[in-house]
Amino acid sequence: MIQPSERSTLTEALQPPSGYRFDAGIATTYSLSLGALLGLPAHIALLADQDDSAEEDPLRLVEGLRRASRKLAVFCERGRMDAPPAGNALAVLAEGMVHEVCAPHGGAFHPKLWALRYVANDAAAETPTVVRLLVLTRNLTWDRCWDVSLRLDGVPQKAKQADNKALADFLRWLPQNVQGTPPDPERQDMIASLARDVERAAWELPKGFTRLAFHVLGTGKRPVAWAPFENDGKTQDVLIVSPFVRAGALQTLREGCGGDFRLVSRADELDALADSAGLSDGEAYVLQPDSILSEGDEAGHADLLQGLHAKMAVFQRGQRVHVAVGSANYTNAVVQKGSNVEVVAELSGTVNRIPAPRQWLDEHLHPLLQAYTPDQSEGVEAAERRQLQDQLEGMRRQIALAAWTLRCEALPGSGWSLALSCPGFVLEGAVVQAWPLAVPAERARGVQAGHVDLGAYASHEVSALVGFQVTLVDARAKALDVAPLRFALEVSLDGAPHDRADALMAQLLGSRAAFLRYLGLLLDEPAITGGGTSVQPMGRSRNGPDGYGLAANYPLFEQMLRIYAREPARLEAIDRIVKRLQGTSFDGQPCLPDEFLALWNVVGNAIGKEAA
Repeated sequence: MIQPSERSTLTEALQPPSGYRFDAGIATTYSLSLGALLGLPAHIALLADQDDSAEEDPLRLVEGLRRASRKLAVFCERGRMDAPPAGNALAVLAEGMVHEVCAPHGGAFHPKLWALRYVANDAAAETPTVVRLLVLTRNLTWDRCWDVSLRLDGVPQKAKQADNKALADFLRWLPQNVQGTPPDPERQDMIASLARDVERAAWELPKGFTRLAFHVLGTGKRPVAWAPFENDGKTQDVLIVSPFVRAGALQTLREGCGGDFRLVSRADELDALADSAGLSDGEAYVLQPDSILSEGDEAGHADLLQGLHAKMAVFQRGQRVHVAVGSANYTNAVVQKGSNVEVVAELSGTVNRIPAPRQWLDEHLHPLLQAYTPDQSEGVEAAERRQLQDQLEGMRRQIALAAWTLRCEALPGSGWSLALSCPGFVLEGAVVQAWPLAVPAERARGVQAGHVDLGAYASHEVSALVGFQVTLVDARAKALDVAPLRFALEVSLDGAPHDRADALMAQLLGSRAAFLRYLGLLLDEPAITGGGTSVQPMGRSRNGPDGYGLAANYPLFEQMLRIYAREPARLEAIDRIVKRLQGTSFDGQPCLPDEFLALWNVVGNAIGKEAA
């Protein structure tokens, strides 16, 4: 049962089980905030079993991102990546990890799913591999709406599990339907391997449920309309929770219900419904405007959740109660057209173990809800504003479907000149601006006839992720204060510097203390994951009060030799950073201590000979 007083966060759901470490992951979302995404890899790669203060360590977070991003693939709807005004300096690290997809039948790529694999730290563990599945109703953004999620943990078996086939096939479908650069071969192998484990997983079901089915919509050769239950007269009572609804879809669902039908949605969506939706008085509910879920009210730190984003169908058929949770709204695109790509998990159990739909509403969701009352006060201006916003959305799609190329040319001395182009692109009625996503939007320049010279940038600011801003050139849009639309796209990158990620790391490691701290993270992996204490936190460094560093008694040479003998590839990251920072200084002090350089010359020479 859903208990509104109980909650979990995505970071908690992603953390490995005790004794396990993150090994592979796939995530899907409709809209994507890079800021929300880039902090997560540290949680699943480095911060398990650590105290919250670890999140305040920027180098730990960046190193977590660097490690986990190689084992994580994220898929989102093309044109739905956020472009924050302040930019995102870590944009280059998202390349290769984030991929954009378009629904094949003209709808939206809308699934919200995480598939994760964890492996035991002890090679002799009885259960060497655990697979986790998160079926969500929220996007990977900073959204603070009410949501619902399903978490399933499972262990891969020797034989395939027939009920998992649709889900495994969906994971295999993803890399084959990317718009733009597909995942690299290493990631494709990771996706295929994780899909195999998902297909063989035996899931531990929530208490009371005895059956599980997955519905993957919109990936077939033809669109197929879908409703959570058949219109065969066997469905008794229904509760639908959906923030977005349409009259045709609700009519279909209502006709398939032989008993009570209840709907929880948003007031503005219900106001826009035509009479053909077939809803009767007392069947529709909305969230109370002052609904708050918090564990910190008394301390004055309430987390205010506003709006509805949860999507769920609870219905009774005979002696079984079914609960469908996932990405699908009950709109015409899903219920009548089948044009969206969606993933829904359906759990079921007997009526003596699982509460009936009316109980879900009355006993658990009721404190959050109030009966819907139609509002007829919307004026002409509000309708006109909505129409102009729809016009902007159409322009977003035009830009997203265009074939953009970002060309890079080395400048004399240092730096790179960037030019963005799409021959033949024309957009009437709007001003389009673009900028590299790694820098603030204030550096945006106007796109004219499908071309814009973006200016000069450092190598770590060069990224295939480009921000766009679209502003309507319309007197009514200005009068109605219709905000510009900002979003980001992955574009084709031509002639980019090959060392962009290393240049970014060198930029972040701009001081001696920061370098030593990062060196400790690279060399002392057990300390990062909770197995050691030789890396000192801020304020306790034995290298001085200026930041992070290695403890005075850290066995640097011995650790380097150990890693060189067992995993020499781990030292290559240090070698690249050393070459970047050699000769640089911070506050008049060399970033690389002389004692370290003397030692590294020995190790670096060995690495070069090994590579040769």
